[in-house]
Amino acid sequence: MAMETESRLEKELTKMPIKIPGSPFWEVFKRFGRDEAISLVINVLGTAGAEFIVNKDILNILAGPLSRRTRDVILSTTGPVVEKVGFFPAHFKDAYETYRTTPIEQRDGLTTYFKRAVKGGAKSLAEDVLIHDPLYVGLMYAGLQIYPDTPAWMLSLTSFVAAVLAVSGLEVLTTELLYKNYKKNLKKAGFGIESYLESRFYISAEKNPEDVLEAIDKEFELGTIKKGMYHDRYFETQLPIYSGRTPKLRLRKREREDSKGWMQTAQIVYTRARELTEKEASQHRYFPIKKDKIYFVINEEMPETIDGIKDKKARRILKRAQHGDDFWDLEFERTVAFNPKSMLVSTDKVRNRQKSFYVVEIKTYDDLKMLKEAMRYVMLEFPVIQTTHGKLDMAMRC
Repeated sequence: MAMETESRLEKELTKMPIKIPGSPFWEVFKRFGRDEAISLVINVLGTAGAEFIVNKDILNILAGPLSRRTRDVILSTTGPVVEKVGFFPAHFKDAYETYRTTPIEQRDGLTTYFKRAVKGGAKSLAEDVLIHDPLYVGLMYAGLQIYPDTPAWMLSLTSFVAAVLAVSGLEVLTTELLYKNYKKNLKKAGFGIESYLESRFYISAEKNPEDVLEAIDKEFELGTIKKGMYHDRYFETQLPIYSGRTPKLRLRKREREDSKGWMQTAQIVYTRARELTEKEASQHRYFPIKKDKIYFVINEEMPETIDGIKDKKARRILKRAQHGDDFWDLEFERTVAFNPKSMLVSTDKVRNRQKSFYVVEIKTYDDLKMLKEAMRYVMLEFPVIQTTHGKLDMAMRC
């Protein structure tokens, strides 16, 4: 049974072992830029139309001669006004496509998807009104003053794109500040925070995991080897994603290093994988994971659910993070070799409904160079598959 599980999981990981988020800036730029793209066409056409009307003296007939200043104000503000007509079509198209392609037995009502479309466009609309439009008007007006002979449609296009870039940068900066503030507030509430770099490998069934750990231990002079059992209970979460950092919510129970009882915590874990850029061509590619483990120590008997946590403040924070009542249990035996001054390496035997598989994890606090050396050693010496999927994700593929 274990061999069957490993074979099936290995095939799944071979198809898609790595999943990394895009650049936070470009992800925002694509979303906001797509929402603005339709508006851009309407904006430019509207500005060109306004310029045609102004230059043909149509307004002169209706309202008398226009001053240069009035003309520039009209041309600067026309685009932001008329572009709002095209702000949500892409979101409604996506919503309908999702509705149409979802199996009937799993499909919600059409209005549910359209509500999501409205919500999806609301963020970009707010950014458009509060940030993009003022920037656009200012840039457009300045351009008309400084370069009066430049066609208005060209200044409109340039100002529009520059404002989109500015909004993308501001949103990424704001997201980073929100994440920093979120961790700060949790720390004030009694949570601890541990941040480190990690890499993860699925071990082929062809190799004994203990041999892998012993070889790494010897190569990097780690020195200390310990074993312990871990019990995790994962809950569905509605925590936001911060610039590609994906959240998990869990209760963790693990054997203490002195084998006297259990270390119990409730954890919010944020991870973000990325690829290391290489100056020269290399045989391997490296995908380290930055992990922020935000934990609350539970000193009483381990609760079955978050509702059972006695500390009111911690329970309230964790309940806000939870979404629904579903949970998933994961149990694994961890064998660890570590040196406090360098890194920690573990082999985890994951058990999931009478099924099992092995994972190697390498962790360092901030030594990216050492992490890369260890990753390279593992990939050169052993039949492993580098992956960014967590143990729970792999267990659910079994």
